[in-house]
Amino acid sequence: MFEDIGKRGTVGELITNARKITNFIYNHGWLLAKMRKVCGGDIVRPGATRFATNYIALESLLKKRADLKKIFISDEWASHKFSRSTIGHEVEVLIFDHTYWEKVAKLVSIYEPLYIVLRIVDSEVVLTMPFVYELIRVMKQNLHQLNAKDWVKTITADRWDKTLKHPLHAAHII
Repeated sequence: MFEDIGKRGTVGELITNARKITNFIYNHGWLLAKMRKVCGGDIVRPGATRFATNYIALESLLKKRADLKKIFISDEWASHKFSRSTIGHEVEVLIFDHTYWEKVAKLVSIYEPLYIVLRIVDSEVVLTMPFVYELIRVMKQNLHQLNAKDWVKTITADRWDKTLKHPLHAAHII
């Protein structure tokens, strides 16, 4: 499901921009040291393949947004050569782009119910099918309350119908 959502153009663009921010910071020692000092730790970096890393990375970036703004508004940044580079300017614009952060927050809120289900199902606890059915029902309800786009609901429904939904699994309802 995460992979399917990540393939959407608008979602892919958000993830690409998150990579641009994190790669720029991690590729410049001065900026990385400053970020670790101001933010109190690292940003989880979006992975190229692992499905849930995009959610984890976006959530991490979102939590550090205010501290990142402090760095990019500082006199130290303004006087540094990185601030005058093309990519530095692009990253700075992203850091202060309110619309970008609103979209990231919305995406994180949509990813969260899916991630919670994934974490529970992937845990060492052996789940019964009635419990899994209830998790999926609650996840779908949460997505509805979040006003998730129809394409998100379609992706989750399709994945559920194709892989997990089976009459035998629903025997507990009878």
